[in-house]
Amino acid sequence: MRLFLIEWTGASLGMVAAARELARRGHEILYWSGVPTPDEADPRDFPGTIFHERGDALFARPAAALKDISIPPLGEDVIRSFSETESETLTMMNKLFAKMQVSERKHLYYQYLSYWHAVLEKMEPDAILFPTIPHTVYDFVLYRLAKRQGLLTVMLEPTWIGDRLVVLCDYERGSERVAEEMKKARSVASPQELAVDLQEEYRLQRSRGRDATPIFVKNIRRKYSLLRLPFVKLHSLLTTLRAHKDPSVLLKAATFPFRAFRPNLKKEYERVSAPPDFTKPYVYFPLHYQPERNSSPQGGRFVDQLYLASVLSASLPAGWSAYLKEHPTQWFSRGASFSSYRFKGFYETLARMKNIRIVPIETSTYRLTEGARAVATITGTAGWEALLRQKPVLAFGYPWYQHCPGVARVRDTASCASALERVRRGWRPVMPQILAYLAAFERASFHGYIDADGQKVSKLSAAENARSLAEELNCFLARFPSRPL
Repeated sequence: MRLFLIEWTGASLGMVAAARELARRGHEILYWSGVPTPDEADPRDFPGTIFHERGDALFARPAAALKDISIPPLGEDVIRSFSETESETLTMMNKLFAKMQVSERKHLYYQYLSYWHAVLEKMEPDAILFPTIPHTVYDFVLYRLAKRQGLLTVMLEPTWIGDRLVVLCDYERGSERVAEEMKKARSVASPQELAVDLQEEYRLQRSRGRDATPIFVKNIRRKYSLLRLPFVKLHSLLTTLRAHKDPSVLLKAATFPFRAFRPNLKKEYERVSAPPDFTKPYVYFPLHYQPERNSSPQGGRFVDQLYLASVLSASLPAGWSAYLKEHPTQWFSRGASFSSYRFKGFYETLARMKNIRIVPIETSTYRLTEGARAVATITGTAGWEALLRQKPVLAFGYPWYQHCPGVARVRDTASCASALERVRRGWRPVMPQILAYLAAFERASFHGYIDADGQKVSKLSAAENARSLAEELNCFLARFPSRPL
């Protein structure tokens, strides 16, 4: 197949070796963005491949080999047809382009749309491979263009059940192989019939008192510990200076110790939070860390968590509340200053909503889950933890576990109210269904990793990971025909 590799990077993880193995198996790599050359991938090893440095792709600068390509502006009718993509992209820019004004963001978006439309027209790939769900802005625009043209898109999603990954064509539909395996799901009498790592996951989530915190959360906490924080801030400062050559960041760094005395997110949160009453019926809604792919793009319109909370508020049965808790790492890497994704008044707006209660951040998420009638989430691991505790899940986005019994997909107030009424009447996942799902998931997933956190939990070496990724992707691609040349 004629392939694009987009944001495909990580030589120390085996990602470059996986690309080499795909080429050895007969796939032609037409275009490769994201990987730094020649530090990670030597262009001489991939003759004929067009490489696109990540910084150039992010700022809509063409790949060096295509600097003379004709890129006409797209017509208004085409731009209008991608209006939903435009809205999502402008929000997604909060992560890497937080300082950009809306007009500047829109101009960059139009450049993405025109450039990648021209590249697809010129090169005619059979498939586009992403290491994970596209969320680095330019890759998301390419993904939506490819879907509109009917091109095969392939991506991997970490599940954080050990090092298990699933393959997706469309993040909204989720893993079609998991769905297929669920249709022929067999009964599973006990966890002992599952693979060893899934048995351990079952025991971890079912055992009271054990810490089931995902490794990526633990790593963030460790990274931003009091001992390491000064070094992290210094590294961030130097990186920003090199990338943007903006001396104003030095002034911002100098005022850092004094910003703690100003109004900030932590102070606002503490002002409106109160201990939960576990004797009353409630839904638990842990806020998502933002900006990140699990809410943008996987949350769609519910990337706006104020909107999500308003839908939940309007749908609760009489006498019920929703307990909200901030993500434990939100104030670590992003700091407590107000921003476009946690602006001044964010928590106060939540606290004013009917039946919405904000609980102290130190409240145990597992205690909140165990006492809840249901757990509401966009795509978070809190939803998976709830299912293993036999709690219904209201999924406002597209989580990897969306096909698991006990998950109700919420699209609006009506579907949310309907799901909560089922919960009120006693609907909940039962353990035979969960075990059957785990058995289907076992058959549909594979071992591998795409980032450093995944590598830490995996038993695979980088070379073994490369072979695992290439084998799985090669088998997956074999299910689809190539386009005629």
